[in-house]
Amino acid sequence: MAKDLKGVRALVTGAGSGIGRAVARRLAAGGCRVAASDVKEDRVDEVARLIRGEGGDALAIAADVAQQKDVDRMTTETVSAFGGLDVVVNNAGVGYAAFIETVEDAEIDRVLGVNLLSVIRITRAATPHLKKSGRGRIVNVASVEGIRGSGLLPVYSATKAGVIGMTRSNAVELARFGVTVNAVCPGPIQTEMLSPLLADEKYHEKLIKGVPMRRLGVPEDVAGAVAFFASEESSFITGNVLVIDGGMTVKAL
Repeated sequence: MAKDLKGVRALVTGAGSGIGRAVARRLAAGGCRVAASDVKEDRVDEVARLIRGEGGDALAIAADVAQQKDVDRMTTETVSAFGGLDVVVNNAGVGYAAFIETVEDAEIDRVLGVNLLSVIRITRAATPHLKKSGRGRIVNVASVEGIRGSGLLPVYSATKAGVIGMTRSNAVELARFGVTVNAVCPGPIQTEMLSPLLADEKYHEKLIKGVPMRRLGVPEDVAGAVAFFASEESSFITGNVLVIDGGMTVKAL
């Protein structure tokens, strides 16, 4: 368990399920006060209740991170409830698989809005508060697809590569204010986003064969890394991109 998280004020987007849910619970277990945000109100309410039931402090915020007004409200509600903001985890994301010639405009807008533009907007809204914190942390959830690319994921891969670029740029800009900015790049993680593909037994087997550790990841594999980046143990680490994929990317090189 990452140390020095007691009383730390954190905002986690996409906290209603999968990686975001695991991150919110992990941070709360470490002592963070967690604002859990998700577009689905029932899910984020459930996560907040779960955290409180485990002895943690949680605030549920229903928000669409692709909408500027929701980003502003989400940030304001978090700061108002906690008296400030120390950690932002930009986790909200959506998937979209299609060859480039068949990519639809509506899907381009949707994936860009949630996966990349939200990271820009949330970072912009949170930065003044993180500067005041004295131990500000931004952790962006990118993807191995932002590093290696995939023939079926041109838009998704582009957004995740953009998140990596944002991470490195913001790390340089905010370092002098004591704010660190890092990213995690999960590989195949057993989440709701991946479940339709895993329903295909042949694809499932092929995916596992591509991972040297011969298993898929679980959300908790990512949550531990995020908690580390949120802690004081990572205070001299910034601009880092940590791949969490069981060796899949290394094997491909």
